[in-house]
Amino acid sequence: MYSKPERFEESRLIILNQQGLSLLEIVMAMAVVFLALLGFAGFSVVAHTGMSASEKMTRAVTLAQEKMEDVRREGVPPGLASQLNTTEPYGSIAGAPHHERNITIIPNDPMLGLHTIAVNVQWDNGAHTTSLKTYLVTE
Repeated sequence: MYSKPERFEESRLIILNQQGLSLLEIVMAMAVVFLALLGFAGFSVVAHTGMSASEKMTRAVTLAQEKMEDVRREGVPPGLASQLNTTEPYGSIAGAPHHERNITIIPNDPMLGLHTIAVNVQWDNGAHTTSLKTYLVTE
């Protein structure tokens, strides 16, 4: 066991022998931190791009569902004898300037009194599309 003065002398020697970090060690540590931050920055760009694509897809599905509900509520135009195609071009849909919506109503298809309703929504100049299709009975 050390006596008090010897222990004090030993701790003083340890403190005197510590020289701190060299410039090379600091530069290497900074390089490692920089590379880690660069990796996170790249990941955030990918995440932002994915969120943007997801938002456009969600909006497209919502637009298709909304139009499908409108057609169900309003019904098929009376006296419709041939296929009806309606297009809402890019920039004409409120809140969705990057989307185009096409509605197709085919009367008496697949049988008399049953009408096929199809809604197609595309975005990014037709690069992506989503579709909904249903049948509506004439009352």
